[in-house]
Amino acid sequence: MNLLSYLPTAAIALAVSAAAAQTPPAPPASAASAAAADHPHHNHAIEIRAARVRGLAEVINRPPQELKQSCRFESDITTPPPAGLVSLSFDDGPEPGATEAILALLDKHQIPASFFLIAAKAQRHPELAALVKAHPLALVGNHSWSHPNFHDIAPDRQTSEVERSDTALSALEAPKLFRYPYGNSSCESNTELQRLGYRVVGWHVDSCDWAFDKTGSIDAHEAKICGVDKANREHFVDHVVTAVKARKGGIVLMHEIHHNTLAQLDVLIQRLLAEGFRFAPLTDPAFEASLR
Repeated sequence: MNLLSYLPTAAIALAVSAAAAQTPPAPPASAASAAAADHPHHNHAIEIRAARVRGLAEVINRPPQELKQSCRFESDITTPPPAGLVSLSFDDGPEPGATEAILALLDKHQIPASFFLIAAKAQRHPELAALVKAHPLALVGNHSWSHPNFHDIAPDRQTSEVERSDTALSALEAPKLFRYPYGNSSCESNTELQRLGYRVVGWHVDSCDWAFDKTGSIDAHEAKICGVDKANREHFVDHVVTAVKARKGGIVLMHEIHHNTLAQLDVLIQRLLAEGFRFAPLTDPAFEASLR
């Protein structure tokens, strides 16, 4: 079950207040440009943090029925995963260097995975998108045209994001699987996705690879947002394995663009195999009940 569903209300409130206190003010434009050049994916972590805090706040402040009626969190998977099965998924690619490295690990361990591609990036790196398409253990998924937060854009822009990405990725002959940026959905976009034949893919386990630093550690404030046990705050792999074991399997969310995914993916796969988990693609019938 998604973090928003299994955290108690008091813990959610604490996470919201702690995260809000930790969110820094936006730097001047020149400083932001310099920071982006040195850390090209730093803004992504900031954006995820902000989206998570807002989502947690909504859980506290809005009636559950209202959230359901507005389809705000369609990516939350409330059904249990197939016991013993894990499906790895990687967002925000294709990413030079990362895409090739992940595909090599799939070959090494002979396990499948899904790659939710940002269509504009796939057009910038067609050779990498082609590698994913051609790989027998890889599935291509749709992660929108440009990765906006669908909670912040008008319905017509949402439709454009879905339709442009559908057109751009059609040459990859991908299965109709869509993952919302930040997991944030809307009823209007769900309707359009259904019209185009898509299934919405959320996750059972969030690796929170964006929140762990290069040493594999996460600070206490981010840990509250991500639901990371205190014992695992210095151990990225332990966090993911613990979360998978708690749910007895499931769809695991990771990102091509974050350091811990690449640095520790090999070890993570080995640990999950040693725990007796099997890996399956999202198209496996066992995951049918987990798709929307």
